[in-house]
Amino acid sequence: MKKGKRRRKLTVVVLLLCMILGSLHVSAADELLGTVVDGSLLTEETEVSTTVYPKARWTYLSDGTGSMAVTGTRTVRLSGSTTAKKSVDAIYVNMYLQRLVNGTWCTYYIGTRSTKYDAYYASITETGLSVEGGYYYRAAGAHVINENGTIESISSYTDGIWID
Repeated sequence: MKKGKRRRKLTVVVLLLCMILGSLHVSAADELLGTVVDGSLLTEETEVSTTVYPKARWTYLSDGTGSMAVTGTRTVRLSGSTTAKKSVDAIYVNMYLQRLVNGTWCTYYIGTRSTKYDAYYASITETGLSVEGGYYYRAAGAHVINENGTIESISSYTDGIWID
């Protein structure tokens, strides 16, 4: 009878210890969550997007958008677009996937560039991109227009998403 009571007490103590130690676990995500690194808020969201507008009065460039979404276990979708105020000689968007390493955003993946000619809009979406867990990721975009030799460009950066 005493062995049974002793086992139950030991089991309860072990369970309590596991609960306490489990709640003390702090990951990099927990430590950095809610901070801003190079303009990107670090979040627990599963989808982030941004639209940027030129600060200068560009003649042709209207805006650039970028987005990133978690689509499965350690897979993401990356997409972006560039919009002109009118049809231009060439318009393109190139999206990059960046990973936060030691407080610095590093390019992890360079996407395929979408270029359109005699158009006012270019977009790209890439799905099924594999990423490593344990990092924050963000989408970065390069949005460029070329009209009669005049180049106008802007960059976009989404907030960061933690990938387990």
